[in-house]
Order: sequence, then C-alpha cells, then structure tokens
Amino acid sequence: MNIFVLLAKIFWTILEAFVLKFVPEKRKSVRGEVVLVTGAAHGVGRCLALEFGRLGATVVLWDINRDGNEATAEQVREEGGTARAYQCDCSKREEIQRVAQQVKEEVGDVTILFNNAGVMITGSVLDLTDDQIERTFQVNVLAHFWMQSTRCTDMYNDIVREMHRVVEALPDTTPLVSKPLQLLPDDSEQTAFRKLKSLCHQLKRVNPEGLVSGTDAGPSSGPRPRKSPRRGPPGDRPLSLSGLSLDSGLPTPMDIPATGHGSVPLCIPDNLEWDPTNNRLVAILGVERGGLKLCEEALSILRAIKGPVCPVCIVGRCRTGKSYLLSQLQGGRFRLGNKMDRETLGIWMGSQPFQHTLADGRQVTVVLLDTEGMEAHDAKENTDNQIFSLSVLLGSLLIYNTKSVPHSHDLQSLHYIGNLSKSIQVRSSRGTSAEEIRRVSDCLPQFFWLLRDVDLEITDRKGQRCSMKTYLLEKVLKADDSFDDDVADQNRVRKSILTFFSDFDAFALPPPSADTEVIQNMEDPRYASYVTSAFHQGMARVKKEIVGKFAPKTNLAGNIINGDQLADLLQCYVRAINTPGTVPNMEDSWTQTLQLTYQRAVEGAVKIYEDEMKALSRRLPCDEQELLGHHQFYFEMALDGFRVDTELDCDSALMQENMKELEDRCASFDDGGRCSGGILYQYLCENEAKSEEHCREMKNLLMEAHVQPVLDSLSANTQYGDVMRAVEAADQMYWEMAAGPKANDVYNEFMKELQEHRDRVEHTLSQLKDYDRRLEEERVRDQQNRVIIREQEEETERLLQQMQQQKEQDLAKVKAMEEANRQRLQQLSREHQEASRRQTERLERDHSSRMSAFKKQQEEQFRRTTERLENEKRSLEGTMQSLRNQQQQLQNQVSELRNRPPTVVHKRSGGGGCVVM
Repeated sequence: MNIFVLLAKIFWTILEAFVLKFVPEKRKSVRGEVVLVTGAAHGVGRCLALEFGRLGATVVLWDINRDGNEATAEQVREEGGTARAYQCDCSKREEIQRVAQQVKEEVGDVTILFNNAGVMITGSVLDLTDDQIERTFQVNVLAHFWMQSTRCTDMYNDIVREMHRVVEALPDTTPLVSKPLQLLPDDSEQTAFRKLKSLCHQLKRVNPEGLVSGTDAGPSSGPRPRKSPRRGPPGDRPLSLSGLSLDSGLPTPMDIPATGHGSVPLCIPDNLEWDPTNNRLVAILGVERGGLKLCEEALSILRAIKGPVCPVCIVGRCRTGKSYLLSQLQGGRFRLGNKMDRETLGIWMGSQPFQHTLADGRQVTVVLLDTEGMEAHDAKENTDNQIFSLSVLLGSLLIYNTKSVPHSHDLQSLHYIGNLSKSIQVRSSRGTSAEEIRRVSDCLPQFFWLLRDVDLEITDRKGQRCSMKTYLLEKVLKADDSFDDDVADQNRVRKSILTFFSDFDAFALPPPSADTEVIQNMEDPRYASYVTSAFHQGMARVKKEIVGKFAPKTNLAGNIINGDQLADLLQCYVRAINTPGTVPNMEDSWTQTLQLTYQRAVEGAVKIYEDEMKALSRRLPCDEQELLGHHQFYFEMALDGFRVDTELDCDSALMQENMKELEDRCASFDDGGRCSGGILYQYLCENEAKSEEHCREMKNLLMEAHVQPVLDSLSANTQYGDVMRAVEAADQMYWEMAAGPKANDVYNEFMKELQEHRDRVEHTLSQLKDYDRRLEEERVRDQQNRVIIREQEEETERLLQQMQQQKEQDLAKVKAMEEANRQRLQQLSREHQEASRRQTERLERDHSSRMSAFKKQQEEQFRRTTERLENEKRSLEGTMQSLRNQQQQLQNQVSELRNRPPTVVHKRSGGGGCVVM
C-alpha cells in the first residue's frame, strides 16, 4: 500500500512540475515585485511581510506603530529580504497621500497591494462613541478607497503598463468569541467586499491575466452561464497564499457603480437633471421632454482640450450595441444595458479623452460620444432628428450602427438621414441644398456604417463575394428611377448618405453568440469563452478600421478646432435646436464660436499680463523706466499666450481687432506717446502715489533726524558750516533713499521747507560767524536750478521711454501678426497638401472604381459574347446534326430502294402489259 502511495506522490510531483513549466513567470514568482502591506507591525501583516521578503520581493511596510513596523522590517532584512518601513495612520487620508508620495519617490511604483490594516474596538456597539465608529470605517473601509486614489502606484491609472497583480486582504481582526452587540469587522467589510468586487471586475477587463483577488467575495449576485466555464490546469489558477483562496466571484456589469464606467452626460433631455454626486439622471416631475440641455461637467472636460480634437460619435437604433463598441475602443467607459428600455439618454461622453498620433505625426485628442438610441418605442421623430443632427455637426467620424444587412425598402425608416438638409443650415444667405453641403463636406464627418450580426455571405449583383461597402453601394444606395413616393424618400436617404459626408465606408460583424444570455453579459469575463472567435476577430478589425479614420475636427474653412471651440459650437447648436422654427446654422455658429475664441484669448492674455504686473506691484515704488521695461516683457508674454490660443484658426480681421483690444487693455498711449490708459496706466499712477508717499516719509525722517536738531540748537557758538553740513547730509541721504517718479517733486518741497526754516531763523543765522546771505541765496538758486534741470531731463527721458515702449509694443504686435500669418500660411499649405492627397486618393479610388467597373463591363461583355457564340455554336451544331440526320435518312432510303427487287406488273387479258423498273 505504501508503495502505491509513494508512486502516486511521485506521479503527482512530476505532473505538477510539468504543468508549472507552462505557467507564466509572473504567476509563479513575486521576485522583483514591490509589495505594500498595511498593518505590518504584527499579526497577519508581519507574516505576509516576512513571507514576501523570503520570496525576493521588495516589501514596503506601513503601520501606525513605528517600533513594531521597524522591528518587522529589521526581521525581513535579517532573513535576506529588502524592506522599507513607513509610519502611517490609515485613518487619515492626508497622511496616506503624503506617505504614498514618499514611497513613490523613494521606492517606485507599487505592484502588489495588501490592504491589511484594520481595527476592532471591543465593547457593545451601543457604548461606542461616534469617533470610535468613524475610525473603524476609516481604517477598514475608507482607507481602501484612499489607497486607490494615491499616486504611489499607477495601477489605477496605467494598469496595463505598471501593475501585475492587485491583492487586497481584508483586516484579520475577527475575534474568536464575539460579544453580544459587538461591532465586528463584518459590519464594515461587506462594503469593502463590494468595493473589491467592482475593482476586480474593472481590472479584469483591462488586464485579465494580471489580476489576483485577495479575498473570497462570495458568490456573485449576477447570472451564471448555463455551462460553468472550464478551469485551466492547476498552474493557470490564481496564486494562493497560506491556503487563502484568492479566486473571487466577479459581478456582472450592472453590479458595477456608475463611477466605474467613466462616462458623463454631455447633453440630456430637458426633463431630466444630472446628479453628479450619485452619478445618475433624475426625472423632473411634471415636465415633458421638449429639447436638450447641456451638462457643465462634460463641457469643462471638453474645454480642457487645448489642441486638435477628434469627436467620434456613434448613432443607431437602441439596443444594437453602440455603448459596447465604444467601451471596446476606450475600455469600459460607457454604461451598458440588457433591457428593452434605452440605457443612454441624450449624448454621453467618455470622461477621459485620450491622445492619439495620426499617420502624419500630428497629435489629436479623441473624444468618444455615445448617443441615445433611435426609433425607440417612446421616441418622437423630432427627438431622433435632434440627436442625429447634433452627431453630424459635432463629429469628425460618425459610426452608424445597425443590425443585419439592410435592403432598399429599409431606407425609408432612416428618415433622420434624409431630413439632414432640413435639419442643418450651412449658410444664412443661401439655401441648404445638397450641392451646398457637398461643397463643405470636408468639415462634415466621415460616415462609417457598421452592420452587426451579419452571418450571411455578402455578394454583389453577379453573385460574387464582395465587401460590405460594395454591397451597399450597388444594392442599397444606388438610386432607383421609379416614380413611387416611397422610392423618392429612399432616394433622398441615399443621396444624403453619399452627399453629406466626407467619406463613406462600411464593415460587417458576425453575431457574437446564438445564446441570448451570453449576448446580454458580453462584458462579464465569465462569458468571454462563449463569444465566438469570429466576433472577436471582427471586432479587432473594426477597431483598427475606426482608429485609422481618426481625424481632427475642422470648421467650414477647413481650420482645425479645439475642445473649447467644440464646446462653444455645441452650445450654439443646442440653443438653435431648442428654439422653435430654428435649425442649427453652421456658418453663424462658427462665427459666434470664433468670436468667443478670440474673446477668451484676449481675457487669457490680459490675465497673464495682469498677474505678472500684480506681482511687480509689491516692489513699487520703482523707477518709471524699470516699470516700463517690465511692461514690455509682460506684454510680449501676453501676446505669446494670445497667439497660442488662436493658432488653430487665424482670422486676420478678428486678430487685428482683438489684438487692438488687448493692447488698449494693457496699455494705451495718446498722440504724444504718453501712456493714458490701460492696466499700465493704473500701475504708473500707483507707482507715483507710492513714490510720493515713500519720498515724503524719507523727507520727514531726514528733517527730524538731521536738520531739525541743528536748527533747534542754534547758538552764538554755532557755525553756519555746521548747518550746511546737516542740510547736505540730509540732501545726500534723500537721493540715496528716494525712489520713483515723485522724488523731484518731494525734493522741491524739501527745499521749500528748508527755506521756510531759514526765514524763520534768519536773525539767528545772521549772527553766525561764517554766515554770508548772498552766498546762501546763490546756493539756494543753484540748488533749485539743478532740481528744475533734473526734472526736465527726467520728464524728457520718461517721455522718450514711453514713446519707445509704444514703438516696441507696436513692433511686438506686428511680429505677432506676422507669426500668426506665417503659421496660417503653413497651416494652409498643410491643408492644401492634405486636400491634394485626399483628392488624389479620391481620384485613384474613382479611377480604380472606374477601371474595376470597366473591367467588369468588359468581362460581362466578353461573357455575353462568349455565351452568344456558344449558343450560336450549339445552334449550328444542332442544325448540322439535323442535316446529318436528314442526309443519313435519305441515304438509308436510297439504299433501301437500291436493294429492293424489281416489281413485275401483269396486264389483264384483253389488254397490253409493261414492265416498270
């Protein structure tokens, strides 16, 4: 018996080693990982730290107990591991963030996280204070969320690149024997369980092979597949530590809080309100839907996009998988539903637009827009028109999502496409004809028709396999010449699709599964193995096609727009949609948007200038030339900011007008070149006021400290030279301490006061030994003349300086205009090259299409000629065969006659006879 047990163990060991050979390295080893364990000073936390240290991981230890934490770290080091200890109170969010930043700077990104810290306060729950209850939930629950928001690890922000595994272990604080009405960890850990389940599901979708859950969250409340997903070999199962099962059930998509989806409403029906706190739409009682309204949260995200923006809109009927497609493009960002009612109302936007590099090297910010499903049972016709018109006006790529292959008679239901010419106005002064829209089609989106659940072979008119685009162009979108009213409506839809959009393409996707339960839970990882491989492959090709069509949004003139301008356009369009009898006007909306763009650019530039000048005001008073020099530098900074904010669309007239406004608001000059208005004038006046105040203070201080004591102590023994030395000392110190443009004016007052003092003590001064009235008067006149000359020189210099500043300001403005025009010319050149490239590609496609059509025509003609010749050949062969048959029959008859014996006819008696040969 023992031999059989031994053989079984040997066999199992060999089998286990063989299986483990194929297990990925990161599932077999934590060597090189950075493991963060909270509550590491004792208990489970210390055991985890020691074990990970032995396995070769770098262990980061957090605990409020400094001594116990250091002891754990020292024990890890003694066993040959690497450990860093940090004191941290996990009940304080600010301290978690501070220590997390310290860990990131000193150790690097954390790749494995154990939220092990926990508290349990003994005693009856009725006796606990509010502080004790709050601390329990702060450490046992809220700390998990605070850890998630820290920057010590990129696992929640860049999970694919940085994180390998997330392990969350709940606090091991459950007592062996609980008391009645005692607050147990179970009371708080259920919240942590749900948080962990939601987090596991989100991370599983992003990096399914790199996720390990650290607690058994219990059975999922969501539906299960009819057949349990098969488990892989033991080596492919998640890692387990000390017998703790780390494989938890995962929730269905509907179990995930709305915050996990990362989408926000851009515009919603006007009978709803957006509750950002709870991430939900709330109906307004007693209000019926009449129009749309915008949500500031999404607008602020749009306005934060300063460079080129690429809005990707998806439209189509409800319950056709629009949100699922966008979730595949960005990664679980949009709410999904599996009921008949619409899940998306209005237009929703991904809350995290992402950067994309185009083929030509340009960077664009991609914004995904999910729209309300059309043709719902409770929808009105004008609702579909509003949503579709907004999607066409906003997007640079329009994905039209439908199910199954359409036929000609299905086009009549696409009334919102046929009504585009009525729903959109291009210019105010002209009618919105198809030709008018054709001329501005470059600023309208590309039309990408995605057909779902296509399981039939796509063939052209000749029965040969073809692309979905060819099928639609030949069989669905080709105009019908009949005069039926329904056909006229269909032709209008055909013309709208081929005329309104800058490009047209189509793609077909096979059905994901024949099982409705799988279709309803496609985002659930448990159902992934039940989705067909053909669908996964098709979805990968669709994503590649869509990404290849990313392009920046442009205006009527072909200029690229940014997020701020897109938000302004949206406001104009929604305002027009909500106004009865008005339709969105592209030209007027862009004019308003451009004006707002330049106004914001002016405001931004003025703010730059004003902020810098405010910082300078703390250093006043100063020399006026210094102030003017700072003005010139700050004005050029403001011009640079203005130019950056308007570089995507340089309109010369608007630029000159708004640059003049910027100049006047910063500093305006009169005909004499003197500053007479603007922010600079305010600071010049402030500088003069502060200069006068400062110089007066210096003057009074010097009078009291130097001159007044000498004058008060005049006596017969005082020499006039003593008085003059005191005056000269005060004079010298005044010019050393005086500052600003009012120094001369205050000095004149200083001289007048000295003269008044001299007059009051004239009799006493005359008694001084070395006093000479004539010399004193000459000295005073000379001093006054020097002050006058200095004032004139400074005034002349100040005037010249201001004139120079005006010239430099004008020169900077001219340079800004030249730079803007240069950039505009470069942009026009790039746009011309791009337009030429598009035209060339279009011509090549047209030429290729014509050549293909000509080739097909020649092949068809050859086939028909061949068939005709074959038919004629068969006819001739038939005729020849018939003639040969007739000839054979004649030959047979001749032979028969030749072989027939002669017949003798006997004449009856009474008559003659003859022989017939």
